[in-house]
Amino acid sequence: MKTFDLVALRDVMDLMLDAVCVVDKKGDFVFVSAAFEDIFGYPPDEVIGKPMIDYVYPDDGEVTLNVVKGLLNGNLQPRFENRWVRKDGSIIHVLWSARWSEDHQFRIAIAHDITERKLMEQQLHYIAGHDPLTELPNRALLFGRLQTSLGLARREGCHLSLLFIDIDGFKHVNDSYGHLAGDKLLKIIAQRLNACVRQTDTVGRFGGDEFVVVLNGIDLFDDVLIIAETIRVELERPYQIDRLYLQLSPSIGVARYPDNGKDEQQLLKHADQAMYRAKIAGGNRVEAVKQTIKQPFMGK
Repeated sequence: MKTFDLVALRDVMDLMLDAVCVVDKKGDFVFVSAAFEDIFGYPPDEVIGKPMIDYVYPDDGEVTLNVVKGLLNGNLQPRFENRWVRKDGSIIHVLWSARWSEDHQFRIAIAHDITERKLMEQQLHYIAGHDPLTELPNRALLFGRLQTSLGLARREGCHLSLLFIDIDGFKHVNDSYGHLAGDKLLKIIAQRLNACVRQTDTVGRFGGDEFVVVLNGIDLFDDVLIIAETIRVELERPYQIDRLYLQLSPSIGVARYPDNGKDEQQLLKHADQAMYRAKIAGGNRVEAVKQTIKQPFMGK
């Protein structure tokens, strides 16, 4: 009867969609159910006797060992998550429930694959923070990154610069050629802006044809103005939208922390005002809060 019960129990575990794992005190697998191969890609005979930690995603190794240590010390761990590396090299997210059996000197854990849920959460998080047209950070994410950058600048005593960019003549494109052409134009502008800055900087769509660039840790203001001028020249280059050839230009306002503002609202306000001064002066130019670089405006 006892043998029958053990066989029946194993058959039940093999019917489960979640994987049942048994690991000894050394950390080696001594049993895995059939679902282990479905989730992790390894058949049971390839992992029995092998260290469990060898299959955990390296960045999650320390936290996983801390959880194991807690289990061995009698701490209850009803739920925890980590990442594992499948046999095919892909990364999966796993939700575990586990307990330590003092009588048998092994821990029993049940693994539930939550990769699809995690990917969906990541996608929703991305959508919430990005403009669907240009895929740039939207206003909410832009503010968050600006706040983070300001906090870092305060702690390290360094500068931060903010560029407020408006596209001269964009309304004319929308009115003359339609919003589809305008949308395609905005996508190209976003690509050009990203190509002008470092990965540590942020380019965001503020709204409409307005963009904001956050430049981190550039202490020499002349270097900031060089980047702003590079952006001006890049955005002035002709655009091809299907069979249309368009030439536009930007008005760019520049504000700097801490000289022109102590927080994000002040910096945005001053950069916005500088941008409007550039536009009123004819556009196609960079204007700093206290300094102006005038560029010859080529009439279209």
